[in-house]
Amino acid sequence: MPYYMGWSLASKKIYPTYIAKILFLPDPNPAQDFYLEMGLFLAGIIAIGPLLGGATILFNDYFDRKIDEESRRKKNLPLTKGVIQPKSIFYLSIALFILAFILAFFVSILFSFLIFICIILSVIYSSPVLRLKEHPGFDILTNAVASGIICTIAGWIIIKPISEFPILWGIISFFGVGAIYVPTTIIDFEPDKKKGVKTIGTFLGKKKAFYLGWSFVILANLSIVLMGLLDYIIPPKFLIFVWPIMLAEILSYWYYLRKLDFEGGYYAILTFSILVAFGTGLILFYNAGLLPIS
Repeated sequence: MPYYMGWSLASKKIYPTYIAKILFLPDPNPAQDFYLEMGLFLAGIIAIGPLLGGATILFNDYFDRKIDEESRRKKNLPLTKGVIQPKSIFYLSIALFILAFILAFFVSILFSFLIFICIILSVIYSSPVLRLKEHPGFDILTNAVASGIICTIAGWIIIKPISEFPILWGIISFFGVGAIYVPTTIIDFEPDKKKGVKTIGTFLGKKKAFYLGWSFVILANLSIVLMGLLDYIIPPKFLIFVWPIMLAEILSYWYYLRKLDFEGGYYAILTFSILVAFGTGLILFYNAGLLPIS
């Protein structure tokens, strides 16, 4: 999603011109070379999505397989149950990392450099080399920077230069990813504590971790308010449309995550993600000229 948001903001489009043509959809900002636009868009989304994203998940699962035996959300995975050999998962993750890096070159040198940074962050997050996952603070920072900022920039630079990237939007993405990450450490609190894994959840404790995640939600929404007041991407009057969504994000996150259990963490992530997708969609539709505000 961050990659797509970056691409959509830069192109002022919801979908590539090629898709608009074959589906007869409105396209206020048509691309001159829509085949090139579609090719770059697909290459980028495949490199970041199934290749880089898949590699990151598999690489993490390989090094966490002993911990995940106690995890309620991961104990039934084929790797955890012994259905798949660990080495197969490891080699597959490396292959996907390499393919993501190779495909990224077809987009641009800068895009491939950003993918390379994400690969490095994925490796040092999960592997015993640095294992940032077990360094409270760095675990959130790694996820928020890689997913929230770098992936958004990657989508942006397909259309526009990096020097024009909207910094405030990057800050919003940073807080948004942080808000999604924190509940995962509450969900896995018991197995992590049993195995001696030090995450932001086990380090702070469930209650303090809850307040940290909730503060990220509040900061993300305050940044959106600031964006509107500054007439930056959205005009001030656009806040009239999104304030109910922002309030719902803050209240639903508090309501579910305050339970400090598996179900609460799960529903906090799910509800927050749905509301973020809806609110972001409104902003992107406005940015693309498909949602006029009078």
